[in-house]
Amino acid sequence: MSDERVATAQAMHDRGTSYNAIGRVLGVAHSTVRCWLDPEARAKHIVANARWNATHREEIKVRRTASRATYRASHRKEIKVGQTAYRAAHIEESRAYSAAYNAAHKIERAAQRAKRRALKYGALAGATISQHSEIAEIYHRAKKDSKVRCYLCGKLIPKGHRQVDHITPLSKGGAHRPSNLAVACDTCNLSKNAKLPEEIGVLI
Repeated sequence: MSDERVATAQAMHDRGTSYNAIGRVLGVAHSTVRCWLDPEARAKHIVANARWNATHREEIKVRRTASRATYRASHRKEIKVGQTAYRAAHIEESRAYSAAYNAAHKIERAAQRAKRRALKYGALAGATISQHSEIAEIYHRAKKDSKVRCYLCGKLIPKGHRQVDHITPLSKGGAHRPSNLAVACDTCNLSKNAKLPEEIGVLI
């Protein structure tokens, strides 16, 4: 709806033109014209529209999701160009946001990196849904539990210094499974790197 079209409709209505005739001239339904010019009809339409939306939320959500997916699929190049331009114009803000996010979500980021490495080495092949849930829980406990001991040195690890380690490194055939994951302090994990526990003198 534009002010110009509404003004045109009002002028035609003032001259006695019916809503149907105005609609045909302006290319809209007569009910649309009525809503433009009749405050009571407009109020009823708003109430009816709100009532319909409230009882069809899931349907609306599905339609919007499908519409967005269709738009993205048919405008991939434009979206990519827009994203590239935005990042170029906001590079410092983007870096600051990423740094703040990574600092506040160390364990989650570590879990994501571990999953990528596991996929690279094929160490996630055959993992069950239950095992995926257990892996997520290990990372969650590493971050949230009040007392966590390093499986290598046995010391309590303060929050912010906990890392989930692959006991047998992925690069040496270890699996990304709950049975091959343990929490280590950052110092021990850095020292261990891609070694087996026995290679650094630790028996488990």
